[in-house]
This record gives sequence, structure tokens and C-alpha cells, in this order.
Amino acid sequence: MKKIFILQDFLCHSQKAKAIVNRSTWIKMSIFAMKQALTDNVSVAVDYGEYLINSKNEIFDRNKFFKLCGKDNIPETYYPYKSTDFTPEAIEYLSSFFDEDTIVIGYELGKQLCDLLSEFGCQIIDMALHSFRIFDDILLLFHTNNIDIHNRIWDYKVPEEKFYMYGLYWKEFMLAQNMVLDDNIQENSVLFVGQTLKDKSVDDNGKYLNITHYKDRLTELSKEYSKIYYSPHPALGSRWKVIYDFIKKEPYIELLGNVSTYSLLASDKIKKVIALSTSVLFEAKYFGKETEYLFKPLYNIDEPFTAYSYISVERAFLNPKFWAHILAPICNVKSNVLDEVLFTSSKNKLRNVGNNYMGYAQLDDIKRIENKKKSYDFRKLFNYYIGRYR
Repeated sequence: MKKIFILQDFLCHSQKAKAIVNRSTWIKMSIFAMKQALTDNVSVAVDYGEYLINSKNEIFDRNKFFKLCGKDNIPETYYPYKSTDFTPEAIEYLSSFFDEDTIVIGYELGKQLCDLLSEFGCQIIDMALHSFRIFDDILLLFHTNNIDIHNRIWDYKVPEEKFYMYGLYWKEFMLAQNMVLDDNIQENSVLFVGQTLKDKSVDDNGKYLNITHYKDRLTELSKEYSKIYYSPHPALGSRWKVIYDFIKKEPYIELLGNVSTYSLLASDKIKKVIALSTSVLFEAKYFGKETEYLFKPLYNIDEPFTAYSYISVERAFLNPKFWAHILAPICNVKSNVLDEVLFTSSKNKLRNVGNNYMGYAQLDDIKRIENKKKSYDFRKLFNYYIGRYR
């Protein structure tokens, strides 16, 4: 009997930490649509890895797994494990919870875990929030280790022209609304988009990268461009002294505060956008910018089938027919399935559930009004940290 496990990266996050998947309504809605496509001889365990049970009736123990790897006192949330940490004993223990009849529907599983599950013979479909944040509602990315499923998901791929159209619209919108405030930006400049200091997107085998690790490349760019502007991530808070001290020493880098990233993308004075791995780089391309990943993209988006390629999907994941179509190569699905998106995902409905606005809040009408009320406090906080570290 085929069994489907709905999993998050249960090695990275302990279930006691209540990681984000448990609060992701759009995942639960996707699973509801999926269940409508399945026959009765396919079981679905929606436990996010909390109650994985093997043939010995053992419940998977995250601490036991890492003890077998020689690791103690593992953090409850976001532990940046490496595949080189895995011992044969730990892998054997984990493999006892999976077999070739297992289908894994995941949320941001992570490459190392996907590789392990593939070795165990599991079929994987992994979902993640899309890097393009400026559609009317959220997009998802879909990854699979099965080329037949990949080709079927490809049938639902968002055409690239749509990304270009939305980039064009928002640029023209911001120009018309006088939101492109670039009087103090020099012509022929580079925008460096900052990220948080501890995140899997900047994790290089346990070393967290930031702007200070790319001094040589920035020096090269300073010879080609008039100025490099650094836009800090708003969640850095007081932890970014090392970054501020670095920028202060480099005359060709200027710190920006309380400036909309999208207004900078709409400015013709910004010729190039660089970052370690942020999703903004994916968006910047569709604003007509040259882009450069100093580290690497978090996802390989809309590329031919590889071990870690992802496909852009807009609303199809709420349609039972989508799930029947993509799951047909690996399990029994109903022959007569409703072909309709079960939820009218008009502007911001899914985005509102988890407040998944990110930088899009700078563009949305209601959020812009709300943020104007908060901007004064942000300026005070920003100026406080600047003054503190001078």
C-alpha cells in the first residue's frame, strides 16, 4: 500500500519548536485538494514528521538520530546540519522509517534530506514559497526527484513572460506614484541587497556568509560602477555591527536606510543588483537589471530536470486535477476528478494568512498605508543603531 507522508525538514526543526509548516494554511489547503484525487488504497499521514513510525513501532527520535551522528544539544529550531555529519548508523536508523512505497510531500525539505530520502527509494514532491513576491498572491515552487512528475508539473509552469509583465507594471506604477525616490542615487550604481545573518540561504556548510566575505569582489565592482549601495535586511536589528563597521571603512559603499527595495529596482540609476542569495535577485532580472549571485541561488527555478530544480506554479496546487495528474505515475488516483481551483485566490487571500508580504508590503495599497504609520519608528530605530556604532 502506498503511503504519503506530509513532512517538513524534521532534521532541521524539532516538532517541539512548532516550525512554520504547522501554521501554513496554504499547505493544508493544498493537501485537502490532493486528498480529493486519491483512491482509498493510498494512506496520508499529515504529521509533519512528528510521528514517523517504523516496523519496530518506534517513533522517530531526532535527538537519537543526531546522537548517532555524534552530536549533542541540538537546537530545537534551525539546526544547519550537513550531510557529512551523517554516520552509517544514523542513516540506517532513519532509513527504517521509509521504504519504496513512501511518497513524501514536503515543505522546504532541504537538499541533504531530499538526497537521503531519494537513497531510501522515496518519491518526493517538495513545495516552497516562490522567490517572486509581487504577483497578486503567493506563488509556490515545486521540486521532485521523479522526472515523470517533473514533466507533468512543467505543464503548469508560470510562463516567464508573466514575470516580465509584472516587473514592467510595478516599475511603471512606482514611477507614476512618485515612489522612485532616487535623487541621491548616483548614475551607474550597484545595489547590494542584504540578508539576515543566520539563515539557510547564507549557510555555506555551517559558515554563515555576509557582505564582509566578498571584499575582493566589491573592490572589483567599485572600479566599474560609480557607487555600491547596501540595503540592510530589516530584521538585522542590533546584530549587524560587523557589517556596519565593514561598510564604514569602504569609501565606495554607501549604507541605505528606510528605502524601498522595489523603488530602487525601478530606478534606472541602478544598473546592477548583487546579493548572496536573496530572492530579490530573481525579481531584479524582471525589472531589467543585471544580477549577480555572490553565493548561489536558493533554488534553481524553471530549469530542466536536475536533482534540485524547482518549477513555478501559481494556483493549480488548489486543484484536485493537478494532484491527480502529477501523482498518477507513482500511485493510484481517481479516474474522475474535479478540475477546478477550490479556492478563489484573489489578491492577497493566501498571503494574508501568514502575513507573507515580505517586500511586497512596499507595493500593496493597504500595507503601504499601514507602513507609513510605522516608518517613523523604523527611522528612529535605524538612526539609533547607526549612532550607536559610529
